[in-house]
Amino acid sequence: MSLQLTKLLGVLCVALCLASSLLALLLARDSALHRAYFRYVSDLERRLRLLFIERPALHIVLVQLFASGAAIAGALLSGKLLVLALLPVIALAPRAVLDRMHKDRVVQIERKLDSFVVALANALRASPSAGRALAMIQPVTPAPLDREIELVLREMRVGSTLEQALGNLSARVRSFQLDAAMSGLLIGRQTGGNVPAILDGAAQTLREIARLQGVLRSKTAEGRVQANVLAVAPIVLIFAFDLASPGYFRPLTESLGGMVVTVLALGMWVGSVLMTRRIMAVEL
Repeated sequence: MSLQLTKLLGVLCVALCLASSLLALLLARDSALHRAYFRYVSDLERRLRLLFIERPALHIVLVQLFASGAAIAGALLSGKLLVLALLPVIALAPRAVLDRMHKDRVVQIERKLDSFVVALANALRASPSAGRALAMIQPVTPAPLDREIELVLREMRVGSTLEQALGNLSARVRSFQLDAAMSGLLIGRQTGGNVPAILDGAAQTLREIARLQGVLRSKTAEGRVQANVLAVAPIVLIFAFDLASPGYFRPLTESLGGMVVTVLALGMWVGSVLMTRRIMAVEL
């Protein structure tokens, strides 16, 4: 019992020292850590704004710090340094999750984009003003595109032109299909063409693109599943072997040669995962 108490007190002392050092570096405005911290927080806030999530980025940072401290404490108390492998996951998880949410949001927008373009074409037949047409269809626009159109209308009310507001929309969503539809609208207005007819043609093209993308996803679904299984399998095997036979991987962490092999294996695993993801990222 005394040994466990001593170990716990040692972990608490190490945690307090690390926390105080980190706080001192963050408060030092000229330090590189201070600048990196504010760049990271600004990046998280930008990603949250793109998703219309009204939550301070500081909350995410605090959760990361708590999780990192728990992982370090767990590694020190259990004596298993493999627990420290969770630190890179904790560091990269928020950006990965927000990127995934943004991609899912873009997919949801693209699924309803053809119906939105048709509705916009019909609204332009009733009113030649593009801004008024957008205001007419915004209440019936499916989510999450309705929030984007609402923001476009707000920007136009405070003085932005239609071109500027739609340019900001394209920069936020980053969708090729949305860019094509909005480009058709702007080009039709600038050249004096039949904008509703142009949008009807754009909607038909978008439906064909969606059909081809569905075929492409179905053809590559099996390969993506296999790639994900192969990426996760080494981590599962490491924890399974360490749980079944404690100390099985100790030579890899207690000798110079073992550390070199570990670093090389980790680098090759990361490289293979990145290469596989790049190969499977097939787009039209």
